[in-house]
Amino acid sequence: MRSTRVLIDLDALVWNLSVIRHRVGPRRILAMVKANAYGHGMVEVSRTLVAAGADMLGVALVDEAVQLRSAGITMPIMVLTPVEAAEAATVVELGLLTVACDLEQVRALAVAAEQRGTTAIVHVYVDTGMNREGVRPDQVSDFVRQIDAMAGVRATGILTHFSSADTPHDRYLAMQRDVFTNAVDQLAQQGRTFQDIHMANTAAVWNDQTTHGTIVRPGLSLYGYAAADDDVMTLRPVMSVVTSVLSKRRIRAGETVSYGRRWMAASDTTIVTIPIGYGDGYPRALSGKAQCIIRGRRYPVVGTICMDECMVDVGDDAVELGDEVVILGTQPAADGHLQSINATDIAVWANTIPYEVTTAFSARVPRQFINHPDDRGA
Repeated sequence: MRSTRVLIDLDALVWNLSVIRHRVGPRRILAMVKANAYGHGMVEVSRTLVAAGADMLGVALVDEAVQLRSAGITMPIMVLTPVEAAEAATVVELGLLTVACDLEQVRALAVAAEQRGTTAIVHVYVDTGMNREGVRPDQVSDFVRQIDAMAGVRATGILTHFSSADTPHDRYLAMQRDVFTNAVDQLAQQGRTFQDIHMANTAAVWNDQTTHGTIVRPGLSLYGYAAADDDVMTLRPVMSVVTSVLSKRRIRAGETVSYGRRWMAASDTTIVTIPIGYGDGYPRALSGKAQCIIRGRRYPVVGTICMDECMVDVGDDAVELGDEVVILGTQPAADGHLQSINATDIAVWANTIPYEVTTAFSARVPRQFINHPDDRGA
């Protein structure tokens, strides 16, 4: 196996689900596994979440749901972006839940369901200010009425999505919550209620308990980020990325490293090369900013990050070929203390968010699933 690997700690995944369960109480958990489970490996992660008690799985694309059904996963799966008309038959055949954003989409599902003698289940998507998709609040009542008049489809849920839930006490979040709640209340006054009401994404799970509804939709929290406010029940990063020292050379003061000659040695030093680059999802934007861990110490990644490799300045330290290099994760130092780099660190260096960091690691980096954080051979 290639020395550059993504390690997935399934015990940490199960722990994080339990932390979320502790936070949300009796609400059902729709565990988000879209985008290859945020880079962690969708099928394996989904199987673990199902076994650990998640109530539903959430994906972005019908193709993702097809992969899960093909892997033998039978639990409820919800597709949270609008379904294209050409996908309606697949949705019905696989028994998927979908969001309802426009009537043409719903009609396509209804026709496909009638042809198969069944009923398609949808959740009405209310656009409360994200302005990405969904039905405006003042149009929801008529929209639901038209769905209810269709044969072959039934709306059992209603949802919205927040645009700024990651900011505690955010006024826009409160506005979106209130707009959504008012729309649900108005429908109830008209005699139309829903089994499922949901709006809380990862950030809202922690920042606003009034948004929890009957279902919550945690994403990155499952994978160890968006920290809990409970000092005992803390989240654990699920992903680590490791590689090894591939080569090393001694360079002199004034010599440069990598494309563009953007880094110059201030003094004689040792440069080691490691086999990971932007082709693996280690972004070029980290050039001149990133650090890695070797033998329990942090070292700077220097020069421009290449497609397949990058270089590290280890000074005069005793670093050897084959030494493990931690790109993301932890490694013990000589004194026994753990040195750590997490996805938030990398996101800060790259001027992005942890979501992009974990999803970026490409398919050519093998995923290795482990059940103990120190087990590197499972």
